Amino acid sequence: MIKESCVETISQIEHAIKNGANRIELCDNLSVGGTTPSYGMVKIAVEMCHQNNVEVAIMIRPRGGDFNYSYYEYEVMRQDIIQLKELNVDAFVFGCLDENGRLDEWKMKALKETSGKVPAVCHMAFDTINPYNQLKSLDWLINQQFERLLTHGGPSESSIFDNLNHLGKLLIHSKGNITIMPGGGLNRDNLSTLVEDIPFDEVHGTQIV
Repeated sequence: MIKESCVETISQIEHAIKNGANRIELCDNLSVGGTTPSYGMVKIAVEMCHQNNVEVAIMIRPRGGDFNYSYYEYEVMRQDIIQLKELNVDAFVFGCLDENGRLDEWKMKALKETSGKVPAVCHMAFDTINPYNQLKSLDWLINQQFERLLTHGGPSESSIFDNLNHLGKLLIHSKGNITIMPGGGLNRDNLSTLVEDIPFDEVHGTQIV
């Protein structure tokens, strides 16, 4: 099982490495759900993690709040990817929705193309899509060759353990063509309870290790 630890500081990176994280998701401003970290922070994080065989996924998000980004906000995201992909990062994590709360396929595809050979991950913006449209959105992510989907399986205020049926539905529908990575409320104490119900290959959390 790959344990992805969501962090924003050097000390949290050190803690994650020491306690067995296989990957970190590096963010700034976790108080608003995470934004893009600085160039310097990414550079040092990649050096620290790769010395310990730990992967680094980078959050690409220009602000907190919703995921319906203006053209200028999208361009900020694109420019961040162009700059940061020079640092040998292992993945970019982003999610864009349109004014109707569906995947903004144009922006998502353009950011994926900008990422080049660096794997792309769709984050929990997915969870705010109407559940009736999520399987169609999942198919689109698969067709665009996204590497992973980070999902809570339901609204952010819900318990992840109340969302197991939907997480299972996403996992079955994916047919192994995209990694379904649960997160949001998972920690080192309740992780075993989750994987007893559904044996996920990858899990995510701020306290996963």
